[in-house]
Amino acid sequence: MNVPTYEQVDELPRHLERVVPPEFIDENGHVNIGRYLELGGTALWLRCQRELGMPDDYIAQRGLSTFTAEHHLTYHSEVLEGHDVSVRVRLVGRSGKVLHAVCLIVDETHRRLACTMETTIVHMDLTSRRPVDFPDEVAALIDAGLEADDLSWPAPVCGAMGVRRR
Repeated sequence: MNVPTYEQVDELPRHLERVVPPEFIDENGHVNIGRYLELGGTALWLRCQRELGMPDDYIAQRGLSTFTAEHHLTYHSEVLEGHDVSVRVRLVGRSGKVLHAVCLIVDETHRRLACTMETTIVHMDLTSRRPVDFPDEVAALIDAGLEADDLSWPAPVCGAMGVRRR
């Protein structure tokens, strides 16, 4: 895995920002694993809502949503209570029904990458509980996001997961 520099990661917009609160800290004195999942998952959901055509009423109006199929977390540095963090979501690839992304969790206090959360999400029909293709307008927005996220540096992916093409 190629670990990007802070300057490279800073090319991506911030989809979530916050100060690490005391309740994020575990018995080892640093951010707990579950909180990294929460940060990455929240940032990805916000990007889906704000930029990828799946707003707040997407579930209620269309009966469609996304389910997480897989996560891969990689830790690069510790994050402690009181640190400023941001999450940048980089789209990596897609098929008709699956989106592959990596959430870059950044320790803004020390200007370094703290964690990557690579994920695949599957577009679902909530009535049939089965995967379905992204609607055309959503697919077009995802494609535009993929183009915008096609940067000069490789996405920090594990290489063991992604979009299967059949």
